[in-house]
Amino acid sequence: MYDKSRWMIPSHDEKNVKLLADSLRIKPLCAKLLINRGYTDVAPARSFIEKSDAFLYDPYLLEDMRKATARIRLAMSREEKITIYGDYDVDGVTSVSILYMYLKEHGVDVDYYIPTRESEGYGLNIGAFHTIKDTGTTLVITVDTGITALNEIAYAKTIGLDVVVTDHHQCRPELPVCEAVVNPRRPDCKYPFKELSGVGVVFKLLCALEMDILNFGEYNIFTVKDMCRRYIDLVTIGTIADVMPLYDENRIMVHMGLHLLSNTSNVGVRALLRSVGIDDTKKITASTIGYTLAPRINAAGRIGDASRAVSLFLTNSPHYASVIAEELCVTNKERQQTENLIFEEALKQIETEHDVEKESVIVLASDHWHQGVIGIVASKVTELFGKPSILISFDSDEPSDHDPGKGSARSIKGLNIVEALSSCSDLLIKYGGHALAAGLSVERGNLDAFRKALNEYAHPYLSSPDCIVKTSAEAEIDERDVTMDTIEDIAKLEPYGAKNPEPVFVLKNVRIDEIAPLSMGKHSRLYLNKNETGIAAVCFGHNLLDEGFSVGIYADVLCSMNINEFRGNKTVQLIIRDIDYADQTLREIETVENNLVKLKQDSLFFDHHVIPKRQDFAVVYKFLREEGFQKEKRITLMKLKSVFPEMPHLKLLIILETLSECDLLTWKKISVGAYRIRQLQTKEKKDLYAAPLMRTLMQN
Repeated sequence: MYDKSRWMIPSHDEKNVKLLADSLRIKPLCAKLLINRGYTDVAPARSFIEKSDAFLYDPYLLEDMRKATARIRLAMSREEKITIYGDYDVDGVTSVSILYMYLKEHGVDVDYYIPTRESEGYGLNIGAFHTIKDTGTTLVITVDTGITALNEIAYAKTIGLDVVVTDHHQCRPELPVCEAVVNPRRPDCKYPFKELSGVGVVFKLLCALEMDILNFGEYNIFTVKDMCRRYIDLVTIGTIADVMPLYDENRIMVHMGLHLLSNTSNVGVRALLRSVGIDDTKKITASTIGYTLAPRINAAGRIGDASRAVSLFLTNSPHYASVIAEELCVTNKERQQTENLIFEEALKQIETEHDVEKESVIVLASDHWHQGVIGIVASKVTELFGKPSILISFDSDEPSDHDPGKGSARSIKGLNIVEALSSCSDLLIKYGGHALAAGLSVERGNLDAFRKALNEYAHPYLSSPDCIVKTSAEAEIDERDVTMDTIEDIAKLEPYGAKNPEPVFVLKNVRIDEIAPLSMGKHSRLYLNKNETGIAAVCFGHNLLDEGFSVGIYADVLCSMNINEFRGNKTVQLIIRDIDYADQTLREIETVENNLVKLKQDSLFFDHHVIPKRQDFAVVYKFLREEGFQKEKRITLMKLKSVFPEMPHLKLLIILETLSECDLLTWKKISVGAYRIRQLQTKEKKDLYAAPLMRTLMQN
């Protein structure tokens, strides 16, 4: 927050904007959004807006798809037992569910196996294959997992298990040797869309199986659409929960799924929606799934049993579904509490044991951190510090160098975390995942060497200024764009998600006419003014009054637009994502900062009322101590001004500089009007008026 230097606003070719706007009969702002997403020509832009089902590709284009369906159909004809081996996240749970439904509908003797996160961890394992073999299974189909399990799959073959792998994670140079490997990321796979989720790949498998049966192995769009009506609701949930990019084929499937979810026939999904207060009258969006449904489904695999979530989707009993849905809500609350505790411990560890300024990747470890939650905490650490992070949990009552620790990694743009882990593979037990998120296992004795090697690898990638975390805006807007018509027009881009984000805009030089805290200071409500046009706005998670913003100040805001509905009335409001002072306000602050420099050079004529009194020093120093500046923290001049409104800006800077000259604090400017301050501990009495700056001022 509060740093517009990190806002990126693209430029646009106005001729191209006008061509798209006129051809598609949309507002120029909507045309800019299409261009930002790569749709510069009319035909693909129209297809994007219309969400054409032409993007539903032939599943047989996936390498090994015909091998996979042939082996599965052989098992069906021989009445073999099939076990589905899945992952414990939402993508894995939905993958297991739709494949189980399909096979069960066709009379197959089918079972499923999901490893426990705590005792087994991610991926395939030899013990699980023995358990599956003992149930009479002869064919295992992996979903959302398996692409890197070369040794485990080879072992499965030795005990008489055939394996079909379906996955969507990054491949290694060598693929598993088995009946079939269906993964759009295979280097030799000609499938035109590589970004399918795990459940998306399984859905393609089901479409191919159905076309094998009904259409003699030929692609048929009507069969695909029928499969969409049957399974696309769960495909949508898994795709959004796994943060897969919502463009091309994913966008079409999610668009269809969001419409179907409002009237889904899945008893479990309906129960889960009711448990979170969503009824038939409420619009279901990608955000509804990502922030409301997915955490509850995920909670089962994180700190409970993922099979409970599968049972929810498979049941036909409304009562049983309601029981499981409520159970998942309770489990999610437990997950939140555990997550908060681990996050606090992680921050304390960073403060006491790490120099974040010098580390490219933050690697934290602890005994008995819950392995189901550390991935979420890693995401929060990465978001807070703007750096890749890895949290590792060891679990041993008698620690030794050979204790295995399981970790979750989260990265930022600029560092492919799987490639980074690959560079340290000799220090790891195993690893796998995506460019921005991965899992790993490491022995305790290798932890320090791993941390050092990973940082050495990452440093060249992350030392560039291009790796500073920035926020992309779609365009600069003015008050004429903040209308109901604009919101309805840009809604053509929905559903929003990864690689098709909700549009964020920049509105500059607005005057704050009203500002008030909401919810006991957790949020802020504002009334802005631009060219005498009033604009309502809200900022969640920040008390802007407490951060130095006040009535009369001019600001620039990074915001999205939405419709606020209250008691049947609909109004447009801005959702503020970031806010900073407008250029004219920053120029005024910069003038004050320059005046401090001139004072130190004894070259500025000044009013003597800016000379601090002893009481002024005392109250500012006391404020910093009470606000926790014993550790270095960020503060703005406007924040200090809001706390001490009677003190001129220049007097406040004189106080900081004098305290610094007396070794009572350190302060450094990080941007105009923003500083990092740390109080220094001292028992020695200081004569503030003997400081160089104060001597200069007193002599004049």
